[in-house]
Amino acid sequence: MWKMRHFSHWFLLLCILIFINNTQAQSHVGKYDWLLPDYVKLQYAGGIGFLSAGVGYTFVHQRIDATFFYGYVPKGIAIDDLSSVSLQFTAKLIRIRLSENYQLLPLNFGWFIHHTFGSEYWIKLPSHYPPEYYWWSPGRNAGIFVGGELKTKWLAHKTPASGIAIYARIGTRGLYLASKVGNSSIPITDIIELGFGIALYR
Repeated sequence: MWKMRHFSHWFLLLCILIFINNTQAQSHVGKYDWLLPDYVKLQYAGGIGFLSAGVGYTFVHQRIDATFFYGYVPKGIAIDDLSSVSLQFTAKLIRIRLSENYQLLPLNFGWFIHHTFGSEYWIKLPSHYPPEYYWWSPGRNAGIFVGGELKTKWLAHKTPASGIAIYARIGTRGLYLASKVGNSSIPITDIIELGFGIALYR
């Protein structure tokens, strides 16, 4: 049986290949250049999977990012293989040019909506539960995050991309915040999610 973990590997590879191919071909697309993704990302943790791959676009003079992620959690870390998708918006308000080759973005913050696939991760309350038994659904949730990014021109002369960035983020979900407000004994470490990633920019 075909496993979702194989899909996550192939999805990541496909994203990178499409990105590189599109970057090489951008001089030929002219007015349709805006359709090509501005970056691809690979992220570890951060609440959207053990490992996740994403593609996205920048807007408003590179102040706003919109990213679509596919996340994967392998069996062993979770009860079973888990796959998810996430749509995220990031605001990058501060940009510090350290040198010709380095930029520091120390205050990025954003919002995300996240959907996990699987029968245990329902969105509509199953019929075997009484009405309004749960006010939340495990299959879909939203949250906020804050982080920083170091944008570089690493490998720019060896690849068709303009450079590579490394980033870190810390976030939480609305459900976690509501639980913390309702039960102050919950440790703060139980409601935060740390993530680290790398981005390849066009």
